[in-house]
Order: sequence, then structure tokens, then C-alpha cells
Amino acid sequence: MSHQFEIDHLGQTPTPAPAVPGARRGGRVTLLADAPPEHVDPTQMYIGTTLGVATGIFHRTLTGYLETPGSGPRKLVGDLATDTGRTTDGGLTWTYTLREGLFFEDGTPITSRDVAHAVARSFSSNGVYGPQFIQQALDPERSYRGPYEDGTPAPGVTTPDDRTIVFSLPEPQPGFPFMATTTTTTPVPPDRDTRDGYETSWLATGPYRVKEFVPGDHYLLERNPHWDPATDPIRSQYPDEIRWEFGVARQEQTERLLEPNEADVLAVATFDVAEDRVAQVEADPTLLARVIAGPTAYLQYVYINTRRVTDVDVRRALNYAFDRGTCVELAGGKAGAQPGTTILAPMVPGYRHHDVFPAGPNGDPVKAKELIADKELRPLVFAYPDTAPNRPVAPAVKEALEKAGFEIVLRPVDKSAFYSLMGNPDNDCDLIYGVWGPDFPDASGVFDVLFRGDRLTDGGNMNLSYFDDAEITEEIARLGQEPDRAAVADGYAELDRRLMAEHAPVIPVYYKRQFTLFGPRVGGLFLSAQYFVPNLTRMHVVD
Repeated sequence: MSHQFEIDHLGQTPTPAPAVPGARRGGRVTLLADAPPEHVDPTQMYIGTTLGVATGIFHRTLTGYLETPGSGPRKLVGDLATDTGRTTDGGLTWTYTLREGLFFEDGTPITSRDVAHAVARSFSSNGVYGPQFIQQALDPERSYRGPYEDGTPAPGVTTPDDRTIVFSLPEPQPGFPFMATTTTTTPVPPDRDTRDGYETSWLATGPYRVKEFVPGDHYLLERNPHWDPATDPIRSQYPDEIRWEFGVARQEQTERLLEPNEADVLAVATFDVAEDRVAQVEADPTLLARVIAGPTAYLQYVYINTRRVTDVDVRRALNYAFDRGTCVELAGGKAGAQPGTTILAPMVPGYRHHDVFPAGPNGDPVKAKELIADKELRPLVFAYPDTAPNRPVAPAVKEALEKAGFEIVLRPVDKSAFYSLMGNPDNDCDLIYGVWGPDFPDASGVFDVLFRGDRLTDGGNMNLSYFDDAEITEEIARLGQEPDRAAVADGYAELDRRLMAEHAPVIPVYYKRQFTLFGPRVGGLFLSAQYFVPNLTRMHVVD
């Protein structure tokens, strides 16, 4: 998988998307998921697996990522827009022109006002769980509350005509074209916006639309007849139908694809191979040929709630005591994970290796005990998504931390509500087992989201450490404003080391690797370098 990156500033990427050699139209492919997505309303979506599915087949955005299998570079391109955005004032103003011939799934033309409405609603409670980059760029004080009370548009957003949308910002944002890849810019028509109801009544803008929805069980998606490939440089439309099936745990996904039946030869896992089957897959060339594998920019953390665990020496002790080795083994060993000691993953620009709490693969309880010897400790609540892969992790975490003198209370949380509950600052959890990867190939996509205290709100937080330090926030902001992104790599590396050494707001557990099976009659799949799940844009049925 390539780490290279290109930006098509001038909008020269051709449409339609390149044809896949040998691919044919027809058939049904099934995507296997362990649980329903928390959100499918585009303004509320923010989980990588869901985004990888949604932006690949039914939600489009102003800009997007054109990816190709093998060693070709990723490319940022205009998606709904003709290019990645135009600025003449150093990033204070960004102008986008929509392509001609864009329609919602019902045949209604997509206009710039639909994009503007989507951005406006993202400031309301109907956008609280989605990405916050564009909202912060437009209104740093967050005084705007959405369009629903009086119809006021989002600050700084104008639509001079049906195809033009302009973003006027209070501060330069050289990275705005990357922000425009988020589903904050997926159009929502004002007259079809049912607010909370849009979770199930959303309109597709991509090549597939909903044919059938059984809550908690599956979506059945069919071709969207109003999607025109001549408007789309990214996606194809080969299968007749795509079934998105829920409730298929990791072990079951693996077993079904190891020996697929007539239906599962056309299935794709969205979870890594179960850890007890990794060796079998690695030893069998036939199975290995059906694996999507590679490093990702995602990192598994334990977020330490700094509002509840206020003593930095206690947080340091937790880092020393933690057993990364067992977590790595439970994630599938080296095929699924690599022990992590930094905030940034090696795939992210700005990564430099450091280990400020050297404790070996299984932790150093003796060192941890030294740090908390004179502390009065209370029980700490460890919250984790209640999924099959995490259930053996939780007792291993408890055992390791209790060896160092902590008392740990395990709190399994339904996966479909995990980030919504943990993103509420009133949660009573001390240690939160969560994963994060940047929304775009830049370290700001980690630090801005996870550690800027001035962006904490009353819900939908991804800063699950609830970390708030004025000096760190100022440094994150300074680095984010630098137009030469390559020049700030060393600054982000030092910030990574400093955050861990001085504040220890997280326990880096492991750098996630992808190792995912698919059926023998599915073609066109490869690892997405953006979402680190199977890229579905070229997916087709193989005879």
C-alpha cells in the first residue's frame, strides 16, 4: 500500500472512474458486519468502518479520495465538486463548483443549497456525533446552533448560484480541501430533512440506494438509477445489489469465509480474521490470496479520563502497568497489530518512535507500584465495546493493572452506542478502550480531535481523555495553521513525545494492521489507505 499522496488542485482527474479490467455488471455481494452502524445519517457519521462503506457506495462529498490497488498514490480529487477547491487569499476563502448532472436517488437535482444545508445542520444536535472540522473552521466560538429555529445559514457559507458554494473563514485553513472529504459535505435537501428521522430516510448520492432496510439485521442496496458515472471519478457500479448484513461476529465472519457456502463466496468481512485462525490462513496460499492485509494509521488506545484521573503519576503508572503483549496476541498477533508506544501511528506524517514508559511487552508492575505507593486510589472503571474480540481483552487488562495495585471494574458497553455514551462528558468511566485514525493524512487529524481542550463540548466528543491544557492546545493550533505541512512533521513528533511524558492522557496499545478475508468470487478489493477497510469502489463479482 502506497504512502504517497497527490492533490488534483486543477480538477484534471477524468470521469467516469477507470474501468476495472475483466469486471462485469451483475450479482449480489454481501458485506458482513458485527453490529449495525451507530449512524448512517451522513452528518452524524464518524466511525471508520461505516465511513468506508458509506463513502464507497452511497454517500458522496465535495472532495474525496481516489485510490488504486498496489503501489499507486492516493489522490485527493473533486467528488461532487469539479476540483479540490479554489482559494486566492491563502486559505481564508474556499470556492467549490458542483459538477453538472448530479441528482439524489429520487431524481431531484443536487444544488449548492443542499450542501449548505448539510453544513448548517452539522452545527445542531443532528451533527453532534459527526466530524467537527468544518464547524470549527467556520465558527471557532461555536455560537451558531443550526438552521432549524429561524433558517439562518451557517456562518461564512454562501451559495451565489445552484452550483457554487463559498466558505469564508475567520482564519486561514490550508487543509480545507481535506475537511471537505468528510460527510459533513454530503448534501441533505432541506425539504427532506426529517432531523432524527434522517437516520433511516437519508437520500443516496452515490451509485447505490436502499431497497430494503430491516433494523438491526441488514440493508439491501440496489443500483441508484439517478447516479451518473460521468459525474464520478471515484466509484463504479458493478454488482446489482449489495447486502450489508449485521450481527455477524468476528469469529463467524472468519468461519463463513474459510469454508464459504454458495452465498458466502460473494461475501466480504469487515472484521479481521479471528486470532485463532490467523496461523491457518497464513499457512495456506489459497486462503492468503483472499486476504486484504497491510498497516493502517489506526491506533488502539486506552483513553484515561483526565477529569476523573487527575494525578499524572497515576496515569504514568497505568502506562507502565499495561500489558500490550496480550492485547496484540488477542488482536491476531503480528498479522493484526504491532505494539504501540506513541500517539501517532507509523503511517501518519510526523511519527517518530519513542517510548517514554519502557515496560517491555507485558508491563512493569514494579515500576507502576513505585509511582502510586503513597496514593489513595479508588476503583477505576474500564469501559470497552462489548464485542467478541474485546471480551477476552478486558479481563487481561484488569489482571495486569491489578498486579500493579489498581482495582479495576469492567464496564462492557453495547458497541452501537459506545462512542455516543463515551462522548458525553458526564460519563463515569475512567479508562476507555477506543480506536482512532486520522480523517486525512495529516497529524492534525489526530491531535486536533483527541487533545484540543477548547473543542470539548457537551456531547459527541472524540477527546475521550477529556484532556484540556492551554499550552498544548496553543501548540496544536500553531502547528495546524502552518501551510507547509511537511515542515511541521518534527513539531508533531515532539508534541507526541511531550504529551506522553508530561501528561500521559492515553495508553497507546497497538498500531492496527488489517488482515481481512473475502470470498473467492469477489474481485476488485484492496486495502483503503484512507479508511483502512476494504475499498469497495471497484468491487465486482468474479465468474
